[in-house]
Amino acid sequence: MDDITHVAILLVKATPGLPIIGAAAGRAKVLGHDAEALREMPLALLCPLRQPDGRPSAETLAGLSAQLQQTGALSLPWSFQTRDGEIRPHELHLTLTEREGEQQIAACMVDMSRIQFAEVLNQAKNELLEMVATGQPLQPVLNRLTALIESQFTGLYCTVLLLDLDGRHIHIGAGPRMPAEYMQALEGAEIGPTAGSCGTAMFDDRTVIVDDIASHPLWSAYKDLALPYGFKACWSAPIHAASRGVIGSFAMYYREVRRPSFEELSALNTASHLAGLAIDQARRDEERRRAAQWLEEQVQARTAELLATQDELVNSRKLAALGQLLAGIAHEMNTPLGNALLSASALRAGSGGFAERMADGVPLKRQELADWVAQTQAGADLVEQNVDRALRLVNRFKQLTEGSSRAVLSRFDLRGAVLQAWARVQSRLNVERVQLACELPEGFMLDGYPEILQQVLEQLLENACLHAFRGNAGGQIRVTSRRTGSLRESRLTLELSDNGAGMPPADLARAFEPFFTTSFGQGGCGLGLFVAHSLVHGMLGGSLQLDSQPGQGTVVRLELPLHGDAALALAA
Repeated sequence: MDDITHVAILLVKATPGLPIIGAAAGRAKVLGHDAEALREMPLALLCPLRQPDGRPSAETLAGLSAQLQQTGALSLPWSFQTRDGEIRPHELHLTLTEREGEQQIAACMVDMSRIQFAEVLNQAKNELLEMVATGQPLQPVLNRLTALIESQFTGLYCTVLLLDLDGRHIHIGAGPRMPAEYMQALEGAEIGPTAGSCGTAMFDDRTVIVDDIASHPLWSAYKDLALPYGFKACWSAPIHAASRGVIGSFAMYYREVRRPSFEELSALNTASHLAGLAIDQARRDEERRRAAQWLEEQVQARTAELLATQDELVNSRKLAALGQLLAGIAHEMNTPLGNALLSASALRAGSGGFAERMADGVPLKRQELADWVAQTQAGADLVEQNVDRALRLVNRFKQLTEGSSRAVLSRFDLRGAVLQAWARVQSRLNVERVQLACELPEGFMLDGYPEILQQVLEQLLENACLHAFRGNAGGQIRVTSRRTGSLRESRLTLELSDNGAGMPPADLARAFEPFFTTSFGQGGCGLGLFVAHSLVHGMLGGSLQLDSQPGQGTVVRLELPLHGDAALALAA
């Protein structure tokens, strides 16, 4: 009953029976009654026989009237009944007044049903957004959406239909309570200006309300499909995706001829919006998956072509490694950017709702504004965190590609390089509980690439701080050096040993793999040791090895070639 006011004031005589004198409700009806029809009606006739707690409504109202003589005003939860028999929760505010020597009672009735419904709808919205944000498959998300909406209204059946990429044909999305034969008959149907409620809603991009399927012209070609299952009314709203237009429809079916209430229209609009977020996210994920698959197929095809000769085999292996790296990059970047996109979409949708209400002149409550500020802050924080994570990943990738371009061959002090790398790690991390024992000789000079070596040392020291000493307040990293190999082919072995937790064999075997990390979800991206290993074997021409056991710490051995004076100095 859309014309029922949700705030009304009745003026009642303070006499037995509490007859109504008049109503202030504007042009709307009070519980389905015209204001004029309420005159002289006992207030108890607007109530169910008993309140939800079992109290008789008439007797309780008489007691409240007597209590008003002492207090002058009362406020309490109360249930009223509409002319159609629907019982609605209210807040009832009673005030004793006097006019021309006659006592009267001003009864302010605040209908709480819409407020309660809005809270339920908001909880459903949060549940669906969480499912979308955590990457749940589309089918369970749409099934849950239809179930949540159906649970709010008696006798309701819901469907989600998807529009094909050709923009013309329908595919089944969800409708778990609908007859399977009916849903299957919709598969592949073509939308159009008279294609039932859903086909028309998608074709015209508008909400379509059909209160009587049997007689409505939009259903002339489809009524024989719906009527045998008892469906007599169908309302449908188009589903939109950001920058993609119409992508489907959300529909409500009833087995009775009827028009939607305010609550049902609100639920229809909310459901179509949530379905749009879920479908859009699923399609974007599918596009990313196809792009990654295409990339993998291209790499595999190219690899097959390069297997003809030994030189081509070497090149194919490089491409395969690059393909694996690119696939990992796509996977790692997908999560933070997808979360940021979802948060931005939710913020835009919420802003649109506020804008519509402001344009319609609907007043905004302080609590609504406070909730929106909190949601906006949380969404902005989520966007900032995920974009920051993506930027950190990009910086890791740049370390692989920019190393050779900025490397300068020069003579440098080895001990100074280690201490400078440690200083940089200290500036980034809270490592006051970790001590560095640098046992390298002073004045030992090397010819090489100091910036690349410092970058490697930073990665190794940072890795030890983050993983070896988790929960250990007495951590120590010890750096030593020794010469290996012959005098003609001397090599410098740097050892970085810690007294931390150590590594299990399974983790040790995968330590240098790109994107392998034991701190997933805590900022680790799994590229630190991979970058260090790549730089050592590439630019520095050396090798990097790990030796570790659980509970016995970890030793990292970095071997570098020595030349001329450096080899003689270390040998001495």
